[in-house]
Amino acid sequence: MKAEIISVGTEILLGEITDTNAVYLSQQLAQLGIDVYHQATVGDNSTTMKETLEIASKRSDLVITIGGLGPTEDDITKPTLAAFLGEELVVDDRALEKVHEHFTKQGRPITPNNERQALLLKGSRPVKNPNGLAIGLFATTPTTDYLVLPGPPSEFKPMVNQEVLPLLKERYSLDKTIQSKTLHFVGVGEADLATRVDDVIRRQSNPTIALYFKPTDVTIRLTAKADSKDEAEQMLEKTKAEILARAGDYYYAEGEQVAFPDFVVQELIKRKLTLTAAESLTGGAFQNQLVKTAGTSAVFSGGFVTYSDEVKTSLLGVRPETIAQYTVVSRPVAEEMARGAQKQLGTDLAISFTGVAGPEGLEGHAPGDVWIGLALPNGSTVAKGFHFSGNREKIRHLAVMNGFRMIWEQVVK
Repeated sequence: MKAEIISVGTEILLGEITDTNAVYLSQQLAQLGIDVYHQATVGDNSTTMKETLEIASKRSDLVITIGGLGPTEDDITKPTLAAFLGEELVVDDRALEKVHEHFTKQGRPITPNNERQALLLKGSRPVKNPNGLAIGLFATTPTTDYLVLPGPPSEFKPMVNQEVLPLLKERYSLDKTIQSKTLHFVGVGEADLATRVDDVIRRQSNPTIALYFKPTDVTIRLTAKADSKDEAEQMLEKTKAEILARAGDYYYAEGEQVAFPDFVVQELIKRKLTLTAAESLTGGAFQNQLVKTAGTSAVFSGGFVTYSDEVKTSLLGVRPETIAQYTVVSRPVAEEMARGAQKQLGTDLAISFTGVAGPEGLEGHAPGDVWIGLALPNGSTVAKGFHFSGNREKIRHLAVMNGFRMIWEQVVK
């Protein structure tokens, strides 16, 4: 079953609004086992929309339009679809009654253009709009089905949940069980992860396998269709095992909403391991990310932002001779910062950041040169050097994320 989504509205093309409707609908269709292979956005232009409908009708079983159902002349969806299919538009009496009731309650006269919202293709099935006046419609032809929905999200989402999903289940006898798993990986690029699991992807059609890159990690989403929940779960677990056999070193969690920093903090909370941070390069960005997780106060009571060499010495005990010998961007300084912070607050762990964010270099170090130190509960300290590319904010962000990664590698993994 192949579906295609056409979003209608010049305001989307101009970037004035973000098309969240198509994203939401794609997610819901995937849960039904309906594959969306194409999405398009067209402006309020009948010629362009007809061309788009022509292409979509040749390659998809179900074409869904979103938007363009209002009362004005630039709301072109229903007239354009009617012309494309060679059908006439007729008034739906119940929808028209709802329009009249709405204006009567408001004490406003109804204008003829508002009655456009009650129009249907002749022979089509009305789709109720619980929160608006513009009704949708479902029309069938020998080769393609058409579903027409309004654009305002406040109308669109309730309509999808209450009317559209039951309609599609009924129409297409979608009685298969759809189950998904989302696997999260860190410390590996999207291309590298894809290469590692390429053989699994190539020979697998059920479950399907999709890779997504996120700012903090890379995810693999597995989706299985089966006759029962247990059967689908078995299929997912088998494919998951094959993937982890190839990329398990980078795997950290399973679940829909598992941001990597949140995961690390929650693991520290479970282990009752306290943490502090000493930040130079990142200027408090690590601690800011840390406290975004609910419950962080159980393991984090405070930290340090030590931008100057003098403050590193006075607050953290970094020796001036260490800075003089190795420069502030070095393994020894990162280690002394971490140990000093750990000693000052008496925590189990302490992490430090020192480096050059740019745009200029510092003491022979190029922008992007970074050292991260980590003081461990057993009294040892590890430090790792990096060279990141990008502007100041990207370098700082990458440093923060790799700080969480070091904690994961040394303590959580």
